[in-house]
Amino acid sequence: MKKIISLSLIACLAISTLPLAGCTKNSTSGRNENVLRVASWDEYIDEGGSFYNEDDPDLADFKSWFYELTGVDLTDSKPLYEEFEDWYQETYGKSITVEYIPLQDNETMYNKIKMGDHYDLLCPSEYMAMKLKSERKIVPFDTDFYNPNADEHNYYAKNVSAYTSNIFKNAGLTEYIAGYMWGTTGFVFNPEKIDRSIMNSWNCLTSEACTRSITAKDNVRDSYFMGLGMYYEEELLTLKESNYEEYKAVLSQKMNDTSETTMAGVKKLLEKMRKNIYGLETDEGKTDVAAGRLDESYQWSGDAVFILDEAESEFDLSLEYSIPDSASNLWFDGWVMMEGANKEAAKAFINFLSRPDNAIRNMYYIGYTSCLAGEKIYEYLDYAYGAEEDEENTVAYDLSYFFGEGTLPLTVAEEQTRRQLFAQYPDSTTIDRLVVMNFFDKKTNERANRMWNNIK
Repeated sequence: MKKIISLSLIACLAISTLPLAGCTKNSTSGRNENVLRVASWDEYIDEGGSFYNEDDPDLADFKSWFYELTGVDLTDSKPLYEEFEDWYQETYGKSITVEYIPLQDNETMYNKIKMGDHYDLLCPSEYMAMKLKSERKIVPFDTDFYNPNADEHNYYAKNVSAYTSNIFKNAGLTEYIAGYMWGTTGFVFNPEKIDRSIMNSWNCLTSEACTRSITAKDNVRDSYFMGLGMYYEEELLTLKESNYEEYKAVLSQKMNDTSETTMAGVKKLLEKMRKNIYGLETDEGKTDVAAGRLDESYQWSGDAVFILDEAESEFDLSLEYSIPDSASNLWFDGWVMMEGANKEAAKAFINFLSRPDNAIRNMYYIGYTSCLAGEKIYEYLDYAYGAEEDEENTVAYDLSYFFGEGTLPLTVAEEQTRRQLFAQYPDSTTIDRLVVMNFFDKKTNERANRMWNNIK
């Protein structure tokens, strides 16, 4: 197997204490048509520069492969937002300065907006995008932006996966969002220490087999979703076996149930979970799992890939990723525009990042999964996960649900059906049990926060 390690995530841990202001480029006050203000997350765009000069054989291999694919030498590359400035000048004959502003989390982003901060582009997660739309804080893109033939540079419309576009439609965000990254939540675990059947169940969180060896997320939304998973697991599995169509029809409703009765039941299960687990974490648990100090952990899929890579390369551990059989969370981050945005530059920025070579750079640098499809991105997956010619115990991995009908299956090592490839692209059976979690209205959010604060 050819493996890829996201060195940027390791670097992120080392610099996480630096002030955000140090990452802000050309800060300005007031509106300026030659400035594009972009609010996103730390380490969520290819920063180029010293990253590509690291002395690492896997990085050198990627740079060589990327050069063969695109003819671009990444050794002296600049951050993509700076490369966009050059591309925008060359393409449209206009100068632009990108002010790239990393924020801590969705709630920080929301509070900044509430206090009057203005950005042309935001990159919120799915629930925050829904919330911002409901409060009319974002505006739709024009229809031409989603038309692949309207402009030769409409790279987003040309490359976005129909699968992710359908997710945005079901979330009520059509015309309001351009997808960036997407993924799932599940459990990273050591199969030598814990049976896979246990980790395919939400009840691993309360299982004696995982006592004091598993971590959960320290936030109300992920925790409540875990609680719903435990609360509805038996009912959903029974329905899935007896009436699959009805199971699919009620899945989202069950996994978005915030009624007072259900929340009270979820609270009891989360209290039981809290007594059983090792602890709650956000980012700090990744290294403990990778090093084998903990055997299981609930993780976002991109972080799961980092853990699997780190465990293999640094600690010679072969960990796996599981998604519960009853249901799990499907998340996404995407670009949205605020009222008064520099729309032309904002759309051009998204399209520039959606060019296949730049999408590959971002996937490699960040370690997460792009909402874009296309031939070159598929070639990148083959480079990253395709089996060697002489490799034994291989399987055909079908990704046509994401890359389109007629896409040939990838030939991969069988273990990849439970490891990095599965974490980045669940198989076509697994995606049927993934659910987007809706945003909480004000009253529900207050009730949920009170519940969670009493538990943690």
